[in-house]
Amino acid sequence: MSKNNNNSAGGKDKCASGTSVLDKTPPPEIFQRGLTLRRTPSVVLLCLLTVVLLGISFPPFDSWTIAYFALVPWALAISGCAKPRRAILLGWLTGLVFWAMSLYWLTLPTIPGYVASVIYLSMYWLVATLFVRAAMKRNWPMWLVLPIFWTALEYAQSYGLGGFSWFYLSQTQYQQTSLIQIADVTGQYGVTFFVAMVNGFIIDLFSFPLFVPRRAGGGRLSRHVLAGLFACLIVGFGFWSYGQWRIGQGKNTISPGPVIGIVQEDVPITLSGREDTARQILEYHLQRSLEFMGKKCDILLWPETMLPQGMNSQMLNADTSKLIDDEILSISAYVYGLEATKEYPVTQLRDSLANIIGNYPLAAYQRPAAMFLLHEFVKPAQLAGLEEEKVRTLGKIVFGPSAAKFSTAEIQTGLGMFLSESGSAEQEKSLLQRVGQLFLEDEPQQIEKLSKEAILQNIQLAVARRLAGSKDPLNTLRGQAGMISVCSVLTGSPILAGGTSIRPNPRRALGTRDLWVMQNSVMWYDATGPADIEYGKTHLVPFSEYVPFKYSWQGLHESLRWFVPEAMPQLAPGENFERFQVTDGQESWQLVTPVCFEGTVARLCRAMVNSGPKNRMVMANLSNDGWFVYRFGEGPYKGTTEQQQHLVHYVFRAIENRIPVVRSVNTGISGYINSNGEIESLLELQMEEYRKRTMIAGTLKVKTSVDSRVSPYSKIGDTFAMTLSILAVFMAGWLLIKRIPEKIPAGRAVKKT
Repeated sequence: MSKNNNNSAGGKDKCASGTSVLDKTPPPEIFQRGLTLRRTPSVVLLCLLTVVLLGISFPPFDSWTIAYFALVPWALAISGCAKPRRAILLGWLTGLVFWAMSLYWLTLPTIPGYVASVIYLSMYWLVATLFVRAAMKRNWPMWLVLPIFWTALEYAQSYGLGGFSWFYLSQTQYQQTSLIQIADVTGQYGVTFFVAMVNGFIIDLFSFPLFVPRRAGGGRLSRHVLAGLFACLIVGFGFWSYGQWRIGQGKNTISPGPVIGIVQEDVPITLSGREDTARQILEYHLQRSLEFMGKKCDILLWPETMLPQGMNSQMLNADTSKLIDDEILSISAYVYGLEATKEYPVTQLRDSLANIIGNYPLAAYQRPAAMFLLHEFVKPAQLAGLEEEKVRTLGKIVFGPSAAKFSTAEIQTGLGMFLSESGSAEQEKSLLQRVGQLFLEDEPQQIEKLSKEAILQNIQLAVARRLAGSKDPLNTLRGQAGMISVCSVLTGSPILAGGTSIRPNPRRALGTRDLWVMQNSVMWYDATGPADIEYGKTHLVPFSEYVPFKYSWQGLHESLRWFVPEAMPQLAPGENFERFQVTDGQESWQLVTPVCFEGTVARLCRAMVNSGPKNRMVMANLSNDGWFVYRFGEGPYKGTTEQQQHLVHYVFRAIENRIPVVRSVNTGISGYINSNGEIESLLELQMEEYRKRTMIAGTLKVKTSVDSRVSPYSKIGDTFAMTLSILAVFMAGWLLIKRIPEKIPAGRAVKKT
């Protein structure tokens, strides 16, 4: 200190003789390092500040700039806290509070799952607290250390307990299209790295001195600060420049894709079930789908699990008379419940299942299905605009082979008789009689005496009598499948819909109940009915869709099953990534279909895209976010922040795989994201003050564009994140081996021993 004082005095003489004031030696305070926080309230307030700043950085608040310094208060608090144990405790509690606030919507389907998830995810903050405090005490540059370690923790989080890739730093930047294009090389982890790097640089500004003393006297800017500044500028400019190049490059690689009709309903779901019946929910989607009549969509999308249970081809084509007793018991356990299989004899269950599935072939149910849709949902203008081919196809369904005797105009007029609103002022009496004779066995003279309404009513009854005497054949699974296939005829589009399938177990069955299993599936329907091809969700949510250890440790599985509500049926995972072929008659495309949270798992979506050649591909996410809505008392249901946060993931899936993404989501948010990660359209209700995107029902037609580029990420995957994870492990090991004392005198460097 005496040397500095002498230099200072000399500086005064020089200043007096006209030497610049800049030659003065800076005061010793600017060489001192870091902050020392001796009062616990100061540490607590800084930690809470990080919780608030980080929370508003994510959707739906979208204060993306705040993410670049949100971690700073927390890091300064845990490094400056004078008491090590208290610092570690408060650092961990920061994560606990952050996750508790961010995942509040998880309490709606499962409070035990919410508590377990919050505690588990907060452990990552505990690890981060230990590492960051130790690294800062060793004077390691946080502009380099923090991005490496934080990225590694996010990568580890994507694997723990099945993977939960939510609230990554990268997701705060989803609207910064140019910056996040680097995700097609590094995955979303590259964006996290940059955001954490800027946080680390700002931490260094507060924790390291801006100046360090020279041997000859005076001071110079700290190398830590200069290096961090240059690193942030270079990486930020590099990411932005790369993004500009990739966006411009896409103009030459993009071509027209399929025209897709998206259906969104607003069906809330609770542990006690749904307020609407499966039949009602089906009719909601049929009515919405028929809005696409005449709009020439190549395919229609329905959300996850909107089909009635058991609408897959294996169940619909099942012949209950040929199934063994154990299979009947297995299926009945899903349809009626396990207790029913103990209470009723197998013969009664067999007959009941036959009535539920339907006693006649699927084609026989298309006639009443067509009559129902025409009467309930089709408008005269829609029927009048139907193309000739569709008119004749529908006429064959309704009138049978006799339709060949009618002209197209007569068929259209005959179909118009079934509409609730008359398509013309007067119906030809002779045509009405001819239609009646196709269905009724009465003499022509008797038919002449009946009114139009009486004839149509008798037709409905006659059709029902021919189908096993059922009063409503559409209450059977085959009847409801007939409704979907007729909807496909009317719209001219196949329908890709989510539902719970019941199918033979492809694995070794553990017992009677396991001979048939349920899957969360995506099913294809067209004019002929359900296709054999379907996609079964491969990545199930643990302790929700399935309980682990079913086939490896049954005792533990049964114990864990106790913690999962019975209202959450246990599903079997799918085994293959299926691709659905879509065509407009001239061009063809492929659809891959991650279901619900599968779309948040980057490596899984990459595997889907890489499961075959990337041939004009679109990613269609079918999801059901109806679990995450709430209401107070008898008021209307409202959406939560989960819907907006779920949408953000698909911005990165689009960029990582250079593939457009369409979403059909129960309760929202449905929409279209192009292969550059730009959200082009969302299904929303325009309000006076804001745009409502959740808890609304509606449709959206999107014209997609496919991208021929194959991204580096498609080839190398998470190599970037894995490399940083290895570095983080070595860094953590070095800190454990080379421990240093907690207290460091201010302004002194630590000498190696």
